[in-house]
Amino acid sequence: MALLLASFAVPGAFATKGPRDIEAHPPIHIKRFSGTSPSGYGPQTIWTAYSFNNLACTHTTTTDWTDPNLCGHGQTIAVVDAYDDPNIASDLQTFDSQYGLPSCPAGSCFVKTEPQGTPKTNSGWALEMSLDVEWAHSIAPGAKIILVEAANSNLGNLLSAVDTAVGQGAQQVSMSWGGSEFSSESSYDYHFNSGITSFFASSGDSGSGVEYPAASPYVISVGGTTLDVDSSGNYVSESAWSGSGGGVSAYELKPIYQNNFQPYAGRSIPDVSYNGDPNTGVAVYDSVPYFGQSGWFEVGGTSAGAPQWAGISAIANSGNAKLASASFGTSSAFYGAASGAESNPQTLPYIVNYHDVTTGSNGNCGSICNAGLGYDEVTGVGSPQSNNLIPYITPTLTPDFALSSNPSSLTVNAGGSASSSTITISSINGFSGTVNLAVTSPSALTTTLSTSSVSVSSNPGSATLTILAASNAGGTYSVVVTGTSGTLIHSTTVTVTVPTVSSAPQNLVATAGNNQVSLTWNPPASDGGSPITGYDVYRNGTEIAPNITSTSYTDTGLTNGDTDTYQVTAVNAVGQSQPSNSASATPAATQTLNVVVTTDKPSYPQGSQAHITVTVTGPAPISGASITLTVTNPSGGTSQGTGTTNSNGQVTFTYHVLKHAQTGTYTASANAIKSGYSPGSGSTTFNVT
Repeated sequence: MALLLASFAVPGAFATKGPRDIEAHPPIHIKRFSGTSPSGYGPQTIWTAYSFNNLACTHTTTTDWTDPNLCGHGQTIAVVDAYDDPNIASDLQTFDSQYGLPSCPAGSCFVKTEPQGTPKTNSGWALEMSLDVEWAHSIAPGAKIILVEAANSNLGNLLSAVDTAVGQGAQQVSMSWGGSEFSSESSYDYHFNSGITSFFASSGDSGSGVEYPAASPYVISVGGTTLDVDSSGNYVSESAWSGSGGGVSAYELKPIYQNNFQPYAGRSIPDVSYNGDPNTGVAVYDSVPYFGQSGWFEVGGTSAGAPQWAGISAIANSGNAKLASASFGTSSAFYGAASGAESNPQTLPYIVNYHDVTTGSNGNCGSICNAGLGYDEVTGVGSPQSNNLIPYITPTLTPDFALSSNPSSLTVNAGGSASSSTITISSINGFSGTVNLAVTSPSALTTTLSTSSVSVSSNPGSATLTILAASNAGGTYSVVVTGTSGTLIHSTTVTVTVPTVSSAPQNLVATAGNNQVSLTWNPPASDGGSPITGYDVYRNGTEIAPNITSTSYTDTGLTNGDTDTYQVTAVNAVGQSQPSNSASATPAATQTLNVVVTTDKPSYPQGSQAHITVTVTGPAPISGASITLTVTNPSGGTSQGTGTTNSNGQVTFTYHVLKHAQTGTYTASANAIKSGYSPGSGSTTFNVT
């Protein structure tokens, strides 16, 4: 059975329902199921990338979760989701053990509540709960976590669960779900107007578009990015994830905290962003079988960002901040930390508190779908530089300073001219004094500072860091500049890339066809710091296709029965890589896929489920075939799902016949494709009564 089981809905099914009956959905995306070992970014990588490691609090302890030095100590984070996860407490313990996090025992650190009675288990929402709970705990391991389970995914029940969370004293509420906007949504905003609580919601995973409750002006809406880190977890770059929800609300007016940040009359989302691309997803442990698979998953989506931003708020409140949504307090704090972005996104404090995400888009709707300098409707004001942002929004009586580098990533050619970065030292809370600077760098680089002693008062001070690479240098390096003033110590990292030839292309696969061989391969694990400009294809040691710009190539005009061996090299500005692995194939006439579509019943009543099985043979069962199933209703409307055949050559789809589905004859049509075979198709019909 396919990992992502197809699930269809009849268009217009909610046309007669009220707003509270709208069904919300969790914007979660599974990159892969990895079984017994984690894949994706773990907590240590995220702590490093977003600079949590430089906070005064800690994420690990030799005692337990009550250690007052832990980030988020004394706070309560509520996670609101739908349905039940019976294994969530033990799954959290497994996650904590894997990553060396403080244990979060059930009954004290972790509490599950079911205000509407025990819900039924839902595997998709269970995976969402594992993501939300595990990653809220990762960011704020000293906080208590309350999981509030709504009876189902109706908006009305979820909002009641939000009220329960506030009633139980949560200072942060994470809501990794949302649904379509509706005309009366502002009348439900009172659920999020609290004097003790901040609310965080994912912006959605369908690209450009606005969801509720992310659109509420009392909610911090979290968009998604693609986060690139080096092998040590250091932040390299970030771009907008194409799935990040965003846009301008059709029903909510622009709140005052967005004045000067966006030009529209309506409320814009998202407010902030966080790693959400499933291709740079995070590790999640879930033992509730998800279509037959349980264990470690790599998961993405804006779902991942909401609980982690709730953790950021918990850390700030643990340090005596008073973040709450009433009078837009939390929103004003986060937008206040972005001051300077309105007129010049390169000014303080914006550039030290946030990573300004300036590339990528979430659709084809013009400028509103494109990330850019300062605030945008794809990534908001950006992702956190937590070592600066959290102290900035946390009141303190202790003067301090912040250290930043611009640019924080440099490309320096081996044996070439030097490059430089400006190190800025900024006063926090009235700091005035001298900051002594020192540089730590690898032997392959020569680094100098224009001055090692900087005077700082109300105006920032600065120094120029100059970097020269040796002729034999190559790869990615970290240069750390540390500033010291008395007992105050802060650092900033400049990531230096010295381009080399790339590593070899990976996983070359040769698939035989009729008088041809189709080649596919993966890009090199490293481009050597210089973009790949093309690939050269070799057959039997002779180059046959130079400068191929994609990761596939079809070699035609071959003789069936003759075996050929292929290799591929990558080319960048520095030169040509070593060859990939060898792959051989023997062309032969192709077979056509035979496709049979069957249903478990000839007819179904409204409100039921149809199980549609697609069987692919050729003539033996064909596994790994990609299936697209289209269900057409009597009026011609269609719903579509995809899957992959198993070892028996089958994949089963579930089609949800909603309560108000149109009656009559439905057609289920399947198209099958697999490399090395000619495509095939088949269909069947069933009735809805």
